Amino acid sequence: MFAEDGAVLPYAGTSGWSGSETSQARATSADSSGVTSYRQSAALFALYAAGVDGLTWKELGDVQGWHHGTATGVLSVLHKAERIARLSMVRDRCKVYVHVDYVAGRETEQQGRKSRPCPNCGYVEGT
Repeated sequence: MFAEDGAVLPYAGTSGWSGSETSQARATSADSSGVTSYRQSAALFALYAAGVDGLTWKELGDVQGWHHGTATGVLSVLHKAERIARLSMVRDRCKVYVHVDYVAGRETEQQGRKSRPCPNCGYVEGT
């Protein structure tokens, strides 16, 4: 799950991509060049510095100069690896992320998509 440079690579040894060839090439390049490690370190530092207030993806993007895809991608991978937590609270219509040291007993959410019931039969995968 971790690269030699410390990057979290939970998706078959990569930071993941959307499914297109261009997205895969971008992710592979970022992972091998150290960009992924840099972005993850920058996000962890920013979240630690934010303390109990945490940051939304928009706030992290503003601080780092990242667009939505970059900010949410980094947050998602760090959340999956349990290096950060996503609080149940919302600020400016966005979920708030905190460094794990600053959860402070607040309600958190698991990483990943929520299972939805089948519209035809009501079955929910994983239940």
